[in-house]
Amino acid sequence: MKLSDNKPVFLQIKAWIEDHIMRGEWPAGTQLPSVRELSVEFGVNANTVVRTYERLVFDASVRSVRGVGFFVADDARRAIVARRREEFYSEELPRFVEQMVLLEVEPREILEMYDKMKKNEKDKQ
Repeated sequence: MKLSDNKPVFLQIKAWIEDHIMRGEWPAGTQLPSVRELSVEFGVNANTVVRTYERLVFDASVRSVRGVGFFVADDARRAIVARRREEFYSEELPRFVEQMVLLEVEPREILEMYDKMKKNEKDKQ
C-alpha cells in the first residue's frame, strides 16, 4: 500500500488492516503483524502504528493481549462493515450524488457501471 498525503497515516494503515479483515484474509482470532513489522513495512514511526492499533481497539475491531500482541476481535468484520456503511451514507454518498447532479448522470448509468465493475472484481478473484 502506498501512503498518501490527503489523510492521516495512522488512518490509512487502519483502513488497510480493516480491508484485510473485511476480505476474510485475517479472520477473528488472527494475530496481527507486530508494531515493529508494520512500522518497517510502511516506513513509519512505531508510535504511528501504536496509534493505529489503539484506534482499532477503541473501535472494537481488535483486542490487545498484553505482552503477546494484537488480535482480530470476534465481531470485527460486522463492526467494521457497520461503521463504514454509516460513513458511506453520511459522507461519501452525498458527495457522489452531488457530482451525479452536476454531471447530469442518470441512476441507470450508475447501475450499468456498477454491474460491470462488480463483474470485473469477481473475475479478478
